[in-house]
Amino acid sequence: MACARTFVQILVQTLILSCYAEPQLDLPPLPQVSTQRNPYYGLSSTTPANQYDLNRNFQFTSARPQGSITPGVYPVSSTPISRINPDINNNGYPSLDYGNGRNPTSTLRPNDDRNRELRPFDDRSRDDRIDINNDANFRRNDPNFARNDPNYVGTNPYTFNGDVNSNRLDDRFNHASLQRVRDFLLQADEQASKECTNNVAAQWNFETDVNDATQHAALEAQQRYTLFQRGLWEAAQHVPRGAIRDFGTFRQLRMLSIIGPAALPPDQLDRYNRIINDMLAVYNTAEICAYNEPFKCGLHLQPDLQFIMSHSRDWDELQHVWTEWRRNTGRRIRDLYEQLVDLTNQAARLNNFTDASAYWMFPYESFSMRQEVEEVWEQVKPIYDLLHAYVRRRLREAYGPERISRSAPIPAHILGDMWGQSWSGIVPFTLPYPGKNLVDVTPEMVQQGYTPLTIFQLAEEFFVSMNMSAMPQDFWALSLFEQPANRHTHCQPSAWDFCNGHDYRIKMCTHPDMKDLITAHHEMAHIEYFLAYKNQPKVFRDGANPGFHEAIGEAIALSVSSPRHLQTLGLIQRSVDDTAHDINYLYTQAMDKLSFLPFALVMDRWRWDVFTGDVRKEQYNCHWWRLREQYGGIKPPVLRSELDFDPGSKYHIPANIPYIRYFVSTILQFQIHRALCERTGQFIPGDPSRPLHKCDIYRNPEAGRILTRLMERGSSVPWSQVLQESIGETRLNGDAMREYFRPLEEWLRSENLRTGEYLGWSYDGDYCKFSIETAGLQVYGGFYNAASTHFDVTTFVILLITSAVATASALRWR
Repeated sequence: MACARTFVQILVQTLILSCYAEPQLDLPPLPQVSTQRNPYYGLSSTTPANQYDLNRNFQFTSARPQGSITPGVYPVSSTPISRINPDINNNGYPSLDYGNGRNPTSTLRPNDDRNRELRPFDDRSRDDRIDINNDANFRRNDPNFARNDPNYVGTNPYTFNGDVNSNRLDDRFNHASLQRVRDFLLQADEQASKECTNNVAAQWNFETDVNDATQHAALEAQQRYTLFQRGLWEAAQHVPRGAIRDFGTFRQLRMLSIIGPAALPPDQLDRYNRIINDMLAVYNTAEICAYNEPFKCGLHLQPDLQFIMSHSRDWDELQHVWTEWRRNTGRRIRDLYEQLVDLTNQAARLNNFTDASAYWMFPYESFSMRQEVEEVWEQVKPIYDLLHAYVRRRLREAYGPERISRSAPIPAHILGDMWGQSWSGIVPFTLPYPGKNLVDVTPEMVQQGYTPLTIFQLAEEFFVSMNMSAMPQDFWALSLFEQPANRHTHCQPSAWDFCNGHDYRIKMCTHPDMKDLITAHHEMAHIEYFLAYKNQPKVFRDGANPGFHEAIGEAIALSVSSPRHLQTLGLIQRSVDDTAHDINYLYTQAMDKLSFLPFALVMDRWRWDVFTGDVRKEQYNCHWWRLREQYGGIKPPVLRSELDFDPGSKYHIPANIPYIRYFVSTILQFQIHRALCERTGQFIPGDPSRPLHKCDIYRNPEAGRILTRLMERGSSVPWSQVLQESIGETRLNGDAMREYFRPLEEWLRSENLRTGEYLGWSYDGDYCKFSIETAGLQVYGGFYNAASTHFDVTTFVILLITSAVATASALRWR
């Protein structure tokens, strides 16, 4: 996953810092004739309108510290800062993330939390809404189109404004030479890369040596880089791009003009940052007391609560942990989140979007992306319903029919995870074939003497076997593969791009086990992505859409984790090529990937409804549970109310980080995997001897060629075009996922028919009340969780009539 810096929890402390002098930027003069100093950016201008000086630079005027430097560790400026950007976790890339990952991301994938990144675009009064796909005058690949277009006969191909007295659309803007714009972008790209390198180095120094000094330097560097971006945005705002018909140039300027919440006025931006950090302070410091042990307190999410949720089989203990976590997180930040919604929408409008939901969809470059996501979910829902019915039966057998109905949604607290987003925690006691152990090569790895270094050498050999790039020399010299003995390190696996074209690293406290073997290949896939697009302009050094980086890493993991690949490596000595092992393997994959989809969809579907105003503030929590039940067949274990704020118990809500990218990456990884396997002849549709889940692209140069083609364009063209050129598809499609899990789908269908399971779920009572009188009401063992009671329409009408009669009688006798 993209490398999101995870030290947002310490931002609150830094916000208390007193005001500091702000770094100075040397920026191209603004078009207006002015000698007034900008107090926020330290900029000045005395240049006539409609000129931008390419001889000046965007660098801070403050000098960089000099002296001896450890190889691979960059100097970090010590100029003090005055305000904190909450999205410090961007690995030094621009806060240009459009709110959901458009910035070149590094790749953090901490465990299974689909964790932590952010940022967003501005174009205040200019109408740049040119349809670059359908505009007849737009020639993507013809820089000389002006000579061929009758509207431009006799004109200089690099002067798009022509006669300033003309009434043509392009002539609304003053003269702008395409070549001068390109020179401007080239200079901006060079300087932005240097600033990015300085910032990423500071973040690396902090994450690999956590102490007060490196923490402060990392905060300073991130803030300096944010201010540099703001200055660059200011300059880019005054380049007249409405007349530019060169696709690459237009796209660069468009992306440079997207800065998200930074478009807010300074006081509102400070308030926005403060709200996020206040909410994250609540989230990161939340703790609860143990079940039935009121004096054993201080239990935190990691590792205490997550371990209980995945290992405990005590219904009451799980309900206690689930409820207390939400009482100590979501409920405490509800008022703050309501303020954040208003500010996020305000920032979206300043960025020329109607609201934040449109603003978060922008990187996907599709007007119908929300509809496409819904259609994909409908494609995969049939197999999800089969899995849901099977899991519900196994849980009913474990906890009893008095607690779990045959046809009701599943209570959220017994799915092996704090949020019910991954069901991997309950795999051990729900396996289809419990007598057949899951494949685990960890003992064999230990016996064969695997070390962290040999694991990454093996990962490199995987990519080299497909004619892809070997790791550069700096990678081996500067990466961190083991926990240092003499200092504290953040051990979450992550891949890093230092923005200089040669320094790429992985940070991971590696153990010789199967999980880390797969993770090492996943992280190195991100490095391969960095290497593939390193020659693109910096603004294009990113995944084709916010889910691409993760999709490619996970597509590689599908091959690496396959029993066939592990046998090729000599890590499996016995045969596991039988139906029982196949079904267990696919079931394990589905409990992680398939169960995740409705959760990922609800995370942003809920926020889209909030941002558009379709859901009022007094409906936040009940709407959340309406969507959880609608998409995933999940219900809360206890009755909820609008005093609660259960969405806020998940990190990405208070951090204001979009989540749909994880839905996209989960679907996309199977499309990429299918294309690679089909092109290499390892998957043949309809051939049971070559199913998709047994494919391994190891040692297939054709697979490497396709992967390189997927990655080398970066984000320089729309992602649908990248997909079309590489694998022949143009949109998300759930068919590949269905194909991968086809043997499991057939087994689940047969098994559910055998046991007479009810597919889907039916509403079995209130899950959330708007009335505050019901707050905290513990409904247990009554109709809410009862297996025997179901209310149909007739019963509901009878109850309604009975209630009306009782009310009328009471009024009569008053």
